Amino acid sequence: MRTVGVERTLAAPQSDVFDWLTDVTNYQRVPLVRRVTLVRPGHTAGNGEGAVRLVVTPLLRLTEEIVEYEPPRLMRYRLLNSVPPLRHQEGSITCEPCASGTKVRWSSTFEIAAPFLAPIWTRLFLPVVRGGFVMVLRTAERELRGG
Repeated sequence: MRTVGVERTLAAPQSDVFDWLTDVTNYQRVPLVRRVTLVRPGHTAGNGEGAVRLVVTPLLRLTEEIVEYEPPRLMRYRLLNSVPPLRHQEGSITCEPCASGTKVRWSSTFEIAAPFLAPIWTRLFLPVVRGGFVMVLRTAERELRGG
C-alpha cells in the first residue's frame, strides 16, 4: 500500500472549506471530473456519515462511503468499488484553522489490485491520484475566494 498526501492552505474560513470539500456536487466543476452523484445521503447530513458518492473521471471511477464526519474538521472515507480496482485502506480530509485561512490535509492509502506487478502499477498511479486532489483543492480555492 502507498499513501498519497496533499497539503494546502486555502484563504477561507474552516467551515466554508470543509463544507465545499465534503459536498460532492462541487466536484462537478473540477477539471476532468465527468460525473458526480450522491448515491445515498448520509444518516444525519446529506454528505455526512453513511453517504455513498460516485465520482467518474477519464482515468478513475470511484464509489466511496463516508465513514466519519466531524464538521468542520474531519471527513474519513473508504472505497466500496473502483475502476481500476483498488485495495483501499483509508482516505481522509482534515481542515484546521490557521493564520492565513484553513490548512487542508488530504490523504489516501491504496494499491492497485493487480494480479501481478501491483507495486509498480500503484507507483505509476500515484501522480494521477495526487493530481486529482490538487485539482479539487485548486477549484475549491478559486470558488471560495469568488473567482
